[in-house]
Amino acid sequence: MLRVGIFELRDTVQRMERSIRARDEKLAQELMAAYDELVSRFTADFQDERDELLSRGGALMLIQQVLHKPAQ
Repeated sequence: MLRVGIFELRDTVQRMERSIRARDEKLAQELMAAYDELVSRFTADFQDERDELLSRGGALMLIQQVLHKPAQ
């Protein structure tokens, strides 16, 4: 199994954050505000930067999924 390096993980998380923050929708802004609160918890809870980045990436993937879901 391929293990992604810390630099690649960091770059991916930063790219995802920038992409979502660039959106004008109110929902995107609200979700990123909640994400920002979680980031401090991830930092406090995980001593390993890789674990923190994987958690942040998972949260960002969920935000992307919500934002890409067609309105009902």
